[in-house]
Amino acid sequence: MASETATVDPKTLIDPELVQAQRKAQEIAAQIGPPGPGIAGVRAHAAKAREWWNEGGPEMAEIRDDAVPGPIREIPVRVYRPSTATGLPAFVYLHGGGFKIGNPRSNDRQMRELANAWGGAVVSADYVHVPEYVFPSAVEEIAALYGWLNKNGAGWGIDRSRIAFGGTSAGGSVAMGAAIHLGGTRTGFLKAGVMISAVLDTDMETESMRRFADCGFQPSRADVMAVLADYVPDASRRGDPRVNCVAADPAIIPPICFAAAELDTLRDSAKNMAARLAAAGRPHRLKVYPGMTHMFFAYTRMVTRSAECGRDIAAFLKETVPA
Repeated sequence: MASETATVDPKTLIDPELVQAQRKAQEIAAQIGPPGPGIAGVRAHAAKAREWWNEGGPEMAEIRDDAVPGPIREIPVRVYRPSTATGLPAFVYLHGGGFKIGNPRSNDRQMRELANAWGGAVVSADYVHVPEYVFPSAVEEIAALYGWLNKNGAGWGIDRSRIAFGGTSAGGSVAMGAAIHLGGTRTGFLKAGVMISAVLDTDMETESMRRFADCGFQPSRADVMAVLADYVPDASRRGDPRVNCVAADPAIIPPICFAAAELDTLRDSAKNMAARLAAAGRPHRLKVYPGMTHMFFAYTRMVTRSAECGRDIAAFLKETVPA
């Protein structure tokens, strides 16, 4: 497929269902109208745009909006429990949004679908955003959340010794960075990770970065560079393994499920980290979803491969942290 995408217009390779979903997203944005002023307006607009996508899907035994003490503030979380059973493993999920936008409800439908298919508890968490906070604030905040769940998760019916982590795009970066911050497998309770279209390195010269740099897909190479500059404004810190996760010691990385989009500038970020884990003999799973672009996971309401990704993640969690 790499040779094919090198010679064919990438736009002709997009899955037809995803094309329809992207058109629907454009219609929704047009109906909402332009964002209000400032970053607050952009965030409110993004939240409104997600409402239709989050309709439907499975019901939960309990959905709990709460907050956890953190080093900067009370960390907002939304907890999804598919059953009333206690001792459930937990999956901490972090939304995407270029480190700037998003909230614990951004992927509400996907979280319910995942909890239902897996059987464990999903903790969708917020993290401090750019421009108010830059690296490593979000990483340290989520590391504190992991630690809090390890100490206090039983109060939410969670087995505090079996916690998985993950996220989409920027959220994947923060989730992995927080796990690395704590020492990963050395904690004894971080058992697995799920990286969806995640930002796992700072390499702007990968094949996928070059191939999809300016073809009209989001994020472009320039977008990724700008996001990285905003998140880690001190260029001397961009080699820190909590942001350049591919540089982390593979020995501390628990089993990881990498879900990458074929037509994404960040595709090779996942492939490169998977290759590093493979070279070290570390367990992992990598799947590149054909015809998908960066934000595909958010479109499970309309796109078959997006829903397939959710089922694949549930299967991985059943193997690594069974409910």
